[in-house]
Amino acid sequence: MNNDQELYTQQLAQFAASQSFDERSVEFFDDVWQEAGVKDIAKMTTADAKSVLQVLGESEASPEFTKALLAQAITAGIPEHVVGYILESDTDGDGRTLAQEIFNDGTSPFQPNQPSVLASKQNQFQSSSEEDMEIQI
Repeated sequence: MNNDQELYTQQLAQFAASQSFDERSVEFFDDVWQEAGVKDIAKMTTADAKSVLQVLGESEASPEFTKALLAQAITAGIPEHVVGYILESDTDGDGRTLAQEIFNDGTSPFQPNQPSVLASKQNQFQSSSEEDMEIQI
């Protein structure tokens, strides 16, 4: 495991320790595990991890949900090498790992990163406001 991977795994373990998953969230996470074909989190393989990533990608899971799912998996005993594999995955093909996206960027690891619609609307609004001011002068 490389240093970044160890750091992200530790961050995820710390996050997991700070969480208290209620029965409803555990059931919701269990649905993801079931859909991916994972029968026992503690015995997961990298092939299982690929299936989980595919399910998360198809559902366009948010960074927060993905982080919470992985934290719950840590509390359920997911093997460390599988967590490392998942965290190092480049799920949207942009060259950044899932760990970088959920811990650093807060961007969706399952959707290509695009400028937000809100930011483009703000820029459009600022441009038209500046034009209006020029006309009034």
